[in-house]
Amino acid sequence: MLRALALSLIGANVLLFAWAQGWLGALAPAPPALQGREPERLQQQVRPEALTVLRPRAVAAALGEQGASMPAASGAAAAANRPGDSGAATPAATQPPR
Repeated sequence: MLRALALSLIGANVLLFAWAQGWLGALAPAPPALQGREPERLQQQVRPEALTVLRPRAVAAALGEQGASMPAASGAAAAANRPGDSGAATPAATQPPR
């Protein structure tokens, strides 16, 4: 009984993996999200050439330089002025910490 259950679970996992990899072809095509092919996302990108990938050391160096040049209280103001915000500052962001 337990052996049959284990074999059926292994079989189900193998079938799910084959489906997700697209090995079943037209019999059961995998959705685009599982295939790793989402051309609509590539078409929706805005200025992809502006994206740069930084190594962890470069990020630490950039944050170190930025932290040295920023005043201590500007962290809340920078968080309040994120792109996409309406520009309205919250009362907690305008008051100094206690």
